[in-house]
Amino acid sequence: MRARAGQAVDVLRLSVASCITVTLLGGCISGAGIKPEASFVDPATIDSGKALREAGRDANWPTSEWWKAWRDPQLDRLVARAVAGNPTLAIVRSRVTAAIWEARALRADLFPDVEGTAALARTRFPRYATPSPPGGTTVWDNSAAVALSYDLDLWGRNRAVEKGALDAVRASAADAQFAKVELQVAVARTYTQLALQYVLLDIYQSVNEEERRNLDVATQRRKAGIAGDIDASQARAQYQAGMTDIVRTRYQIAAARLQIAYLVGEGPGFGDTLTRPALPRDVGVALPSSLPAEILGHRADVVAQRWRAAEAAKKVEAAHADFYPNINLVASASLASVAPFGGFFNFLNSDAIGHSVGLAGSLPIFDAGRRRGRYGVATAEYDDAVLKYNDTVLSAMQSVAQQVTLLQSLEEQQGAAQAALQSAKRAYDLADLGYRGGITEYLDVLVAQKVMLQQERDVALIRAQRVDTWVLLMRDLGGGVDVDARDSGISKGEDHAR
Repeated sequence: MRARAGQAVDVLRLSVASCITVTLLGGCISGAGIKPEASFVDPATIDSGKALREAGRDANWPTSEWWKAWRDPQLDRLVARAVAGNPTLAIVRSRVTAAIWEARALRADLFPDVEGTAALARTRFPRYATPSPPGGTTVWDNSAAVALSYDLDLWGRNRAVEKGALDAVRASAADAQFAKVELQVAVARTYTQLALQYVLLDIYQSVNEEERRNLDVATQRRKAGIAGDIDASQARAQYQAGMTDIVRTRYQIAAARLQIAYLVGEGPGFGDTLTRPALPRDVGVALPSSLPAEILGHRADVVAQRWRAAEAAKKVEAAHADFYPNINLVASASLASVAPFGGFFNFLNSDAIGHSVGLAGSLPIFDAGRRRGRYGVATAEYDDAVLKYNDTVLSAMQSVAQQVTLLQSLEEQQGAAQAALQSAKRAYDLADLGYRGGITEYLDVLVAQKVMLQQERDVALIRAQRVDTWVLLMRDLGGGVDVDARDSGISKGEDHAR
């Protein structure tokens, strides 16, 4: 009978234990129902459009020194100095350094943590508050201990955090490369503007010289009684207006020099040392045959967003691991002594030794939704990173298509502008010849000259715009970047969430 009673008690105990276990496990926090919604766009599936399909496809990707196609040693030196001395670029590089140290700090969580402590004190224990001994006495209260703690990381949380930090380093490095390309582009574009302003200055000075000669002719004709004051007044007004254009252009030259000095990290006086640049020869439109499939690995901003998506995926993985039990290995060894007898070294004794070894575990049961909230935030941030990546890819393709379309248009515009300029020059020569011979009025000269000046400016502006657009195309093709962010484990965080 007693045996049966004992068996019944054992069965009851087992049932209670089972119920408690089921209750605890059933009450554990879960991330069910939370999952990402965004997915990566495949650049190879993007319709490149008519402009890109019709463009030449016999070119390679830009080299890291694409601006050397201009064969301008001064521009080469400026770009090199800008990369070495621009303060904004140095700021971006410092962020890369900070990301590297952050990754090193997080990597330490993968290893055991060992900490040593020691306390050496001369202590008096009060007689009325402390039993004797040691109450009423003054003794050495010394201790020394070494503690070890090791997170076993059974669910990979720390490993995910560490990998995410490495992805953040890669993203920061891509940001630095993107900033470097942007700086090179800024130098080249400002250099183009400087060359353009010199071309315009030549045009204005040449026209102004013609206007001065026309003023002399008009003045002589008035003195000779051949023409009235109105011709001389119009010629003088035209000459003075031309001087205004010259002064304005000289200011633009000075401003471009100052901007270049800033970009290379030098003082304003550096701009005064620059020699006059020349616009490069006409540039053609030729694209890599692998566009758009390989733009993923050649645009630094696309690469940076890809790594940020990878970092966000690791954060999802780390947040998911928080739902599982955590187990740490803990151990300690210590020496301590507060005896009322003995001296300073009394704690260095076998009787003062203490130690412990064991496991410390935790199981999340109820946290009022804290973990689910963090998991939801990590999932939403992953979606945000993926959508930003997709937007960057589409924006990159749009930019390339826009520059190619503009280059094709500018090529046609330049041909038409050159033909119009030749006609305008012929009309001006005829009007000027007729005026000098007394056949036509000076107003005809002014009209023809105005048209010729406008056409000369149009040709110069179109040439400069073609060069500027080519520079932007080099930027949009990556500016020489050749990296790859195709991480085979990038979707692991998404898999965990799903």
